[in-house]
Order: sequence, then structure tokens, then C-alpha cells
Amino acid sequence: MQRRLVPAMKNNSQQTTVLALALLLLCAMGQSSQAEETVRQNGKPNVLFIAIDDLNDWTGTLRGNPQAKTPHLDRLASQGMVFANAHCAAPACGPSRSAIMSGLRPSTSGNYINKSSLTHNPKLNNSVLLPEFFQQNGYYVCGAGKLFHGYHFNYEVKGRGFDEYFPSKTQDLPSFAGLKFSSKLPLGGWARQADWGPCHPDVTVDDHPDGITANWATGKLLGGELQEPFFLGAGIFQPHLPNYAPQKYFDRFPLEEIKLPEGFREDDLDDVPAAHAKMAHNPWLKRIRATKQWKPAIQAYLACTSMVDDLIGQIVGALEDSKYADNTIIVLWSDHGFQLGEKGRWGKYSLWERATRVNLVWVAPGVTQPGSVTDKPANLLDIYPTLASLTGLEPPAGQLEGNDLSVLMKNPDAAWDAATVTTFGYKNYGVRSHRYRYIVYEDGTEELYDHTQDKWEWKNLADRPEYAAIKKQMRRELPTHHEPAGVTYQVPKRKPKLR
Repeated sequence: MQRRLVPAMKNNSQQTTVLALALLLLCAMGQSSQAEETVRQNGKPNVLFIAIDDLNDWTGTLRGNPQAKTPHLDRLASQGMVFANAHCAAPACGPSRSAIMSGLRPSTSGNYINKSSLTHNPKLNNSVLLPEFFQQNGYYVCGAGKLFHGYHFNYEVKGRGFDEYFPSKTQDLPSFAGLKFSSKLPLGGWARQADWGPCHPDVTVDDHPDGITANWATGKLLGGELQEPFFLGAGIFQPHLPNYAPQKYFDRFPLEEIKLPEGFREDDLDDVPAAHAKMAHNPWLKRIRATKQWKPAIQAYLACTSMVDDLIGQIVGALEDSKYADNTIIVLWSDHGFQLGEKGRWGKYSLWERATRVNLVWVAPGVTQPGSVTDKPANLLDIYPTLASLTGLEPPAGQLEGNDLSVLMKNPDAAWDAATVTTFGYKNYGVRSHRYRYIVYEDGTEELYDHTQDKWEWKNLADRPEYAAIKKQMRRELPTHHEPAGVTYQVPKRKPKLR
């Protein structure tokens, strides 16, 4: 019996040992898995960086036009914090995006207009650009679409700071070649900038350059193979002119229901200094009105904004469905506003509200409170330092001139700057506080508007003696250094027009 029991006892011992080892292995695996999860949770957050070109306050979030339909943007805003009084550093693509990517004011860099070079500007070229900052700090940096100004990216930056770029590091936008049209140009081919209209019925949003960009971003997020931490930038071109979108987006805004801008007034420029006319004042509105194209042009802007909103929903939805959802900061911004007739303008290129006010939405897990809104002045210049703060990274020494918006995310009642500054051209400044907008041109002429009583900026108060103290207070916000304009580049010839 004992001879039989001994082997049996040995077998039991082996089984016990195996069982113990299995349990230890499972525990180890569980601890390893838990450790990996802890590392992921405690690691640096990812960044989803969504840029939109020429999108003004005609959104549900900013309520600039009740006809606008942007449910996806509104939903995103409800999940985080909206900076409802945010403004661009400059009302033009080139200097606005250069300021965002470098953290330097235009008055510091001398980068004032779209033709201003980035890499031939020593201050900008020697700065640590935002993609480089994340790359240097161990992030995988990828992007697609319009993040920099087109010329700056394609001919100067050439993917600097990016590990991957779509379509390539010398081409920021996907091709427009997939777009076809059923009708002629609305103004008879007068100018590419004054072109808009629905695409041929066979064309879908997937054929549109912005649809292609959004599909790329969606694929990256849902693919689950992004190296973490990552910085993923998606630059949407619309509603920048030319305003092309599939027919279904135009159908959302029947032409007979389109209303002209509430802020338009025929005599609006009567009390405005002549200096405003030097700021890239174009003849587009005059031609649009003469050819009775004002409402069709507004319809096209709203249609393209609606398409962009769908793409925002697609990209954000992909993030929410991905494994990165709980550890990714979202920042969505538009590079400046756009005037659709207000003050006789069709475009940006001014220091008035409709041209400088931007969309700026943040969703930072564990930091932003859902549905929060602040009216404290903010600037796109604040994006770089805010991202550095939220990701726990040390910003480049002595470079960034913006504010850390996470202060307001954590405490909306925190002490804050009284105003923010927009620059367009040498010594031309717009200063926006909670209540007032003050504009001063290089020649010293001024404008002052009280937004509590005059949201359309119809009544210039600058010459009234009772507002002298307010102007003095606003002037304290102006930069003390005014860098002369930097080197400009030769604009390359455009390819032949579509159609």
C-alpha cells in the first residue's frame, strides 16, 4: 500500500506544484496586464489636433448665425470647454498658423501677411515648432490636411517635426481632382476665390479633399496601431474658398430661405478711419452683389460648414470608438473668422469681430468640465502653452507668448488677462476685452466698440471724450515691440482651374 501511496502522494505534490505555478503565472499575468494599464493611464496623454480654415462664428456653439447647423461641433463642445471670446493672432492663414505653431506673436516675428516667409524668418525658423516640440518629447507625430499655411508647409517646412504626413511632406491637401460639377462658375470664371457650388450628383464627401483627410484620420484612430503617446493633426480646408461640397449639403439650406447677414449695414463704414481700406480690401462683395450672387454664396458657405461639421463628427466618433478615447486631449480651432458682407467685406483680412473671432474647443480628460463656457479673452496663441501644460511637458525656454488656458479649465473664476490682441500688418492692432473692441492703425487712427450695446460694431466711439480712459486702458495691452515685416515669398502659379 505504501509503495502505491508514495507515488500517489508524489503525483498530488506535482499537481499542487503545477497548480501553484499556474496560479502564480496567472497572478503575474494579471499584475503585468494591470501594470501595463497603469502605465498607459499614467503615461502622457495623446493629442487630437483639429484645424478648420476660415470658419467664423456661424456655428451653433458661437451663435453667430441662427441658420448654421453644426450638431457635431455642438456635441463636442458639450463634452468640454468652449472659449467663446477667443480670437486669432492674425486674420490671415499664414500669420495666424505661424503664430500657433511657433507660439510667437506676429509683432514679435514680423510675420504679418500670407506672403511672409516662415523659414526665411530667423525668429520663426529658429523656434521649436509645435510638431517638433512633441516629436522631441517622444511623441509619434502625424498629420494630414491644412495645418500650416499651404505655401509654408509645401515649400518651406516640408514636414518638419512630423514622423508621417498625408498625402506627403510636400503636399498638405489631398487632390481636388475627384470633384466634378454640373454647372459653370457662379461669376463666369472671374476668380477662383469667388467660386462655389454643389458638386455633380455622383460626387460624395469621400471624393472631397476634406473627406479624404477625415478618412485618413479615422483610419489611424480605428486602426489601433498608433504609437503612444501620439499627436495627430487633421486640417480641414473648408469653408475656405472655393466653397465646393456635395449637393446634399446645399439641400440643407434652401436658397429661398437664406438670409443676408444681420450685421450688414450700407452706411457701416461712414465712421471708420480710412486706414481700414489698406488691409487687403478686395472687390469681391461688390461683384457678388452686382451679379445677384450674395445669397447663393452664403448658401455655399453654410453648406460647406455643414459638411465640415459631419467630418468633425466622423473624426471625433472614431476617437470615441477607439482604444485611445480615455487618454486623448482634443483641441479644435479655426484659424480666423470670415466676413460675408459685414463692413463691405467678403473675406477675412480685418481687425473687426467677424474676422478675428474663432472657434476654440477643448476636451481634456480629467481637466475640462462638460458643458463649460468662458467669456474671458483667449487667443489661438494660447494653444501651444496649453498643450505643453496639459501634457506635462516643459515648454521651450523663453519662446511662448501665449497663456496657459488650463488655468481656466481648472478654475473658470481664476484671475486672467483683461484683453487679447490680434495683429494684421505692421503696427495695426485689434484689442478685445470682455466688453470692448479697440482698434488702432499704424497711422494712429482708432476705433472703439462697446459689445454690450453694439455687437455688430456699427457705432465707433473712439472720438468721444468720455471714452478716453477706456482707450487708454486698452492701449496698455498693445505689444511694446513692433518687428518690421519679414521676408516675403513669390507666390507660385496656380494650376489650371477645375471644370
